[in-house]
This record gives sequence, C-alpha cells and structure tokens, in this order.
Amino acid sequence: MSFDINKGIHLTCFFGMGLSYYAYVVETTKEHDESYVAMCDISEHMSCSKAFMSSYGKGFGIARHIFGEDSILNQPNSLGGMLFYCVLIGLNFVCNVWATKLMLVLAAVSNLLSVYLAYILYFILYDFCVVCVSTYGINLINFLLIIVKLRRLSRHKDCGPQLRSARKKRN
Repeated sequence: MSFDINKGIHLTCFFGMGLSYYAYVVETTKEHDESYVAMCDISEHMSCSKAFMSSYGKGFGIARHIFGEDSILNQPNSLGGMLFYCVLIGLNFVCNVWATKLMLVLAAVSNLLSVYLAYILYFILYDFCVVCVSTYGINLINFLLIIVKLRRLSRHKDCGPQLRSARKKRN
C-alpha cells in the first residue's frame, strides 16, 4: 500500500494551522483580558500563555531588537506559523522538484526555529507549552514527509495518485 505523501503534508499543515490559530486566539485574548485562562494553561510551569505572552512570543524575540517593539514586522509567532503552513499547502500542489526543494528549505528553517524556541521555552522561560511542543513535532513530521516527497520526485518524477489520474485524463 502506497502512502500519498501529499495528503500527509496537507494533513500536518492543517494541524499546524489549527494550532497556530489557537495560539493566536489565546495570545490576543490574553492581551485584552489578563484574567483569561486558556485550556492549555495547565499549571505554573505548564502554560502556553506564558510562552505566547513572553517577549519571545512575537517576532521570535528578535524582530523587536532589529525593527523596534511597535514595528509591523514584530508580529505574533502564531501569525508566522499560519503563513508558513499556508505557503507549504500552496507549494504542495505544485508537483516539481523546485517547489519541493523550496518546501524543504522552509521546513528546515521552521525546524531550526523550533529548536531555538524549544531552548527558550525550557532554559529561559522554564515552561512547557503543549501547543508549542506539538507544533515543533508537526514541523519535524513535515520536514520528514517533504524529504520523502523529494526523494520520490527525484526517482520517479511522480507526485502520487493525483498526478497519475490527471495524466490519464489528458491522454
């Protein structure tokens, strides 16, 4: 049985999109209502709000130093995540090596950012964020799926069942 790699990538991107959207809702709600307690705020050291509301929750903690606290580029990390997953979904519809290599670069960068944010979460904030760690896992799975897709494309020049059925219809 062959696994349709494109469906796997889409599925993980949709999960990532859902987690990013949830993170955005929690962060923006907490900004307007300090008494708000999110479902993912389990204890003092197991809190997503603590991570989202930290100085690292916007612009990865870097943009504010470069562009300033009030810069349009200093946005919540969750918005970057939603954009990232949308771009991956769009590129995943393009069945060629170039688009897949671009996906691989984007996924590699997302994993580097995940390692950076995981370090901050554990060693600086002394926190465990279920939403954050789940996102790191999704990024890793996406990276591995994209590697498999690139290998299949490089060997077979084939993206899976969708492409085969489209080729049959044209002929």
